[in-house]
Amino acid sequence: MKTLLSFPLIPMNLRHRFGFPVAAILLAGLVFGTTGCRKLKSVGEPETVALIPAVVAPELEMNGLGGLPGAVYRSQAGSSIHWQPWTRETMDRAKAANRLVFAVVAMPQQPGFQGVLAALESDQTLVSALNDNYVPVLVDGDAAREIGLLTADLCAEIKRPLQLPLFLWMTSEGNPVAWIPVSRSAATPKVVELFNQSHTMVSRMWEDDSGYVMKNSGLDNDSRRARIALRKNTSVMSGQPAEDVVRAVRQLTSLYDPTSRSFDEAGGLFPSGALDLLATAAIQPGFPPELQARCMDVTRELLTDLLPSAMFDPLDGGVFASRRGTSWAFPDFSRDCLSQARAAIALFDAFRATGESKALDKALGLISFSEKNYLTSEGLFSIGMSDVTKPTAWLWSLEDIEKELPPEDAAWWIKAAAMKGLGNLPSEVDPQREFFRCNSLGIGQSVAEIAATLSQPQENFAPRFESTRKILLKARDARLGPSFRDDSSHAGATFRMVSAYAAAFSVTGDGNYRKKAVDLLEKARTSFSDGPRLRVFSKAAPNSIGAGRAFIYGLALQAALDVSTITSDDKWLLWADDLATTAAELSTATDFLKECPDDAKIMDLPVTDLVMLFDDSTAGMISFAECRLAERKRPLVVDFSRLAIPLPTYSVDRPILHTDLLQATIAREFKAAVILGANVSPELKLAIERLPMRMIQRRVGKPADEIPAGQVKILFSNNESRLVSSQAALEEALLPSKSKL
Repeated sequence: MKTLLSFPLIPMNLRHRFGFPVAAILLAGLVFGTTGCRKLKSVGEPETVALIPAVVAPELEMNGLGGLPGAVYRSQAGSSIHWQPWTRETMDRAKAANRLVFAVVAMPQQPGFQGVLAALESDQTLVSALNDNYVPVLVDGDAAREIGLLTADLCAEIKRPLQLPLFLWMTSEGNPVAWIPVSRSAATPKVVELFNQSHTMVSRMWEDDSGYVMKNSGLDNDSRRARIALRKNTSVMSGQPAEDVVRAVRQLTSLYDPTSRSFDEAGGLFPSGALDLLATAAIQPGFPPELQARCMDVTRELLTDLLPSAMFDPLDGGVFASRRGTSWAFPDFSRDCLSQARAAIALFDAFRATGESKALDKALGLISFSEKNYLTSEGLFSIGMSDVTKPTAWLWSLEDIEKELPPEDAAWWIKAAAMKGLGNLPSEVDPQREFFRCNSLGIGQSVAEIAATLSQPQENFAPRFESTRKILLKARDARLGPSFRDDSSHAGATFRMVSAYAAAFSVTGDGNYRKKAVDLLEKARTSFSDGPRLRVFSKAAPNSIGAGRAFIYGLALQAALDVSTITSDDKWLLWADDLATTAAELSTATDFLKECPDDAKIMDLPVTDLVMLFDDSTAGMISFAECRLAERKRPLVVDFSRLAIPLPTYSVDRPILHTDLLQATIAREFKAAVILGANVSPELKLAIERLPMRMIQRRVGKPADEIPAGQVKILFSNNESRLVSSQAALEEALLPSKSKL
């Protein structure tokens, strides 16, 4: 990584005020001592200075993360850096000590922050500078999601791409002074150098005139607040959502080129959102037929690219969250529970649309992988946290395979994984040939297909495949060494897994998955509730650390409605209604959805979540919940609903960033609903419960619906309706026919 001097990261008005030559500052190395005093100047009396001795609270003399839930905090609870929690009390102590806050913003699903923090701790001079001159604060940007989202704005201000962790200097009032993203792969000397350069500048400014730094960082934040509010409040909502969502989906399909097998603007993330949107649009009743056909084609092409790729690990069954470069052949070897569950749901929908059995197999494999790796001792799910590992630990040469396996097994494995003597990584993802002769592993064939190439019955070959897989997995685990297991139950990961189980039941009809969904949601409802409110962790924490943000309410609403759909149990619909009411109370502001509840907020900025930055967006999930609740005659509070429904016009130009919101809009504008009459047969009721969970709405009929006993009425967006009384008639009306698959 190219190391940048800290000077460009200082707000412009502060740079003009102090006017320090950069070289002189870097040589000075000055720090602000713990015995400093705060200057208080009365208005109109600039020469009157009252010296108040700085008071360093005992809490600042030790690491304060012990007892906090969450993998990020637990990983640093034993650090010699006096890390403090992200609380108002910490900021008050910083004010009393007349110190700036040095915050590091990290996310558990963004690996590598452990190495950066270890690099800071490895330099004792740096540790002393941190402990003696700042209040070091560690921020979990996933739990305090408004801070995670804010990092994108801060990086944009200094014209840097979003990258975590982020070093952030701020005042005790929560006003940023300077910041810089740090490469997760930066070597220890680079991390230390980067901190020291910025520390030299910031500490010199603070020592020369802390009052001016406080004043101008406040003015900068006022400007930032106004700029963010203007962006959020600008009226850019579509007046014709049905037409615009069609345009947006057409634009999304145009991004895929089957010749080059590239998906423009998709970035490096596994394309769960795009795959899910395309697969559901391909079979949504009432959607334009020509666009349905195009969505189906792109869905099939994406599966052709993804399923045999190295994004799916054939050794343990998980999916990697992102890739290196532009090829699915070279993953970025990191995983978390949220990405597993999200990819599984997309693959279930893709299987329903296309009938591709390998998509179903991969999705079920992701559920098994998540249960093995993220299930906590409490019976819930953790988010999962892994450190950065060298890619070579995951890659294989032919000699590696031949060393571990008998010749007869090495031969078929090498062929199935498309391994080559010179390596199978495309040159564009390894232009320097750093990984010459290295191969990633991706097996697109099923066990039955591999067995067929060997002219063996599947039942005879399956144990052989399993034995081979275990041998290679053991060898790789030995390379990777001991791994940290996150045992901190996390609301977001748990609610995601509830929905994954529900989706698995929906497409397979296996009652075990329905039971798992219900049992897990029961446990989650108890474990993550704080009265009527939600919290991020199963363990209590200060609101600024653990209070549920709007995103968590969106995931919980999604899970509750999914389980209500597959069980026909109104208990979960009632809980969804309660969640929606609480979310409306906490998240409704003038013209925007607040991500953070007021009593959990430390930085006074109007942060909202409109774009799929790290995951689905809050806006997309709340919009989907609004659609589903409204169809079940439980509309959101009017003000909250008004904020949730609109489709921004800019989503048409960047559909890849708004697939969740586009999917919700399709469900709303191209509505398909099932209304149950009395005495519906068990077979028909089960068929209704197994319809697509989110795109086809359902409710129990009322006398005014005039539905004959034993039948159901299907309503379409063009105001047409149809009465059906059998599973076959229901599926013919609402699901793709086998002749089209």
